[in-house]
Amino acid sequence: MSGKQKANYIGRIVDWSKQAPIRSAKVIFENKDGDSVVSNSDIEGIYRFTTNTDSNGVLQGQITVEANGYQTHKSYISFGKDKHDLGDITLVGGISKVTPQPSVSTTSTTPSKSSSTSSSTDSTDRKNSTDSTNRNNDNRSDNTSNSDTDKLIPILIALMVTFFTFTTFAIVSAIRKERFNDRPNNLINFRELPIYQAKSK
Repeated sequence: MSGKQKANYIGRIVDWSKQAPIRSAKVIFENKDGDSVVSNSDIEGIYRFTTNTDSNGVLQGQITVEANGYQTHKSYISFGKDKHDLGDITLVGGISKVTPQPSVSTTSTTPSKSSSTSSSTDSTDRKNSTDSTNRNNDNRSDNTSNSDTDKLIPILIALMVTFFTFTTFAIVSAIRKERFNDRPNNLINFRELPIYQAKSK
């Protein structure tokens, strides 16, 4: 059997809530023999390092990730000799403190699958919660609009009744005045006739 072998590895550091890459994160890997390497993530959150594997080409050890404004991540990993992509490591925002993570071990599958599935589920839950909140806000707005409309209806009815009342009164007054003006001028007004007294003989 051959001795220890050196191998190159790559991974990415991601913000858990925003699903965005985290730059300048400090990545420390320590293998089971106590040898450690340090790497920093670039603008795309990607980090790389070279380290020794065991005689079978298997990578085993503890990985620690530190970043300003995030909780420190620690987990034990184990990858087969054909796996060099460590996948995504998600960090939770908050006070920097150690956040233990379950061990990751794989020889045939992509290590980031479990993390990606969890992140996708969390993202879907947050999206559903946001949609539900928006629907509730829309319902409250509709209820408020309907309430305002119900209050305006009686006022509009009162205004319409008042308008028609005044209109009717004005029309009736005009008709009466017109009839009075159309009265024939040849009608005899007995009160205006002169009075003649018979002279005595």
